[in-house]
Amino acid sequence: MAKLSIEQAPASWTPRLFLLTASAWAGAAGGMLVFEGAVALTSRWGSATLALVHALTLGFLGNAMFGSLLQFLPVAAGVPVRGGRSGALLLHGLLNLGTFVLVVALRWPQACPAWWGGVMLVGAFALLASLVLPGVSGVAAKRFLHWGLGGAVAGGLVTAGLGLLLALGLSGLVAVPLRPLTDVHAAWGVLGWVVVLLASVSRVVGPMFQGMAVLRERWQAFWMTGMLAVLAAGLVAAFQGLTPPWFRMGVGLGGLLFAATGLLMQARAPKLRKVPLTGFWLAGLSATAAGAVMLLVDGSPGMLAGVLAIGIGLPLLVVGMQLEIVAFLGWIRLHRRCGKGVRLPGVQLLLPERDKYAVLALHVAAAAMLATATATATATAADAITRAAGAAVLLAHASTFAALCGVSWRSRRFVQQLGRCT
Repeated sequence: MAKLSIEQAPASWTPRLFLLTASAWAGAAGGMLVFEGAVALTSRWGSATLALVHALTLGFLGNAMFGSLLQFLPVAAGVPVRGGRSGALLLHGLLNLGTFVLVVALRWPQACPAWWGGVMLVGAFALLASLVLPGVSGVAAKRFLHWGLGGAVAGGLVTAGLGLLLALGLSGLVAVPLRPLTDVHAAWGVLGWVVVLLASVSRVVGPMFQGMAVLRERWQAFWMTGMLAVLAAGLVAAFQGLTPPWFRMGVGLGGLLFAATGLLMQARAPKLRKVPLTGFWLAGLSATAAGAVMLLVDGSPGMLAGVLAIGIGLPLLVVGMQLEIVAFLGWIRLHRRCGKGVRLPGVQLLLPERDKYAVLALHVAAAAMLATATATATATAADAITRAAGAAVLLAHASTFAALCGVSWRSRRFVQQLGRCT
């Protein structure tokens, strides 16, 4: 069990701002599906699809990853984060303004150049690296954990750099092989940034919240090293205008190993806790594994593989952690506000399990509808099915947002009833 340094936690509003914004972006993605219909799930190269993907990966996953890092690093990893209030606000502004501009430019290319958003997003990831990497490299303890976290941040910076290069290419300012670089950009974003970060964080949250054992360092190091080698080799090939078959296989295998290992660790846990987070991770890892398998199968529909991983699997993993983190942030805020000698409500009272299970049920239902909509994107009733799936996604993330806001409401009610906190 990791020792938490609660006194090192940032002001609760800092990560909470990112986590609430993440849910807002995910709800917007659901709204985009309602508006666009089946065209958003027909081709990965369509303007509606590109806008939707970046709303999810940057708006939802990006905000969730940034906010989680700002909380996790000082509290669970013992890593100081620089910048304070001004740094966090600048980080939030760059990430979300850059995402908004990029999404608009991808959907309506005539509105503005995509590279405007790309510049701001590179600035956001570079700022994140400057805020966290000095602390990651300067702490001697938990070296393997820090290596994974630092590697994820570096992977995010590479992803942002490739995205800017692609945006410049779309604008005709530089000549680059767009399709091969797009594949590599997506692989670095999903595996090199999001999956590596989730795998690193799971070394702490898996045992703490689910009762899972910790994966041996040498096995995780082998997996991360192999993934990095595939991603680096794929990058070299992409600049030569190539997308070799082994790159697709390597990316699929890396994602499958991550998901299958997580499922195996759950199955082998001696005292697996039957909590909502376990359900979120079981569903999310299963969807991610299914997407990876489809990527490995020659001739499989790439759109469905992407939806299973990016639209269903990774969001389920992230939403489960959102609920736990924001409830913990609420407890920390009460602890600081009320001081010693006051018996505070537990974290589970600030966000009851019944609310988490309700959110889980809505997300699983939305996931099933989204998978169905993708598989039937060319059917006669495809527009109606896709719009219904979009409405389900919007409802699921709206429920997440409401549950997160419920933490603040219960905290305020406790303070009002107590009448002793400043």
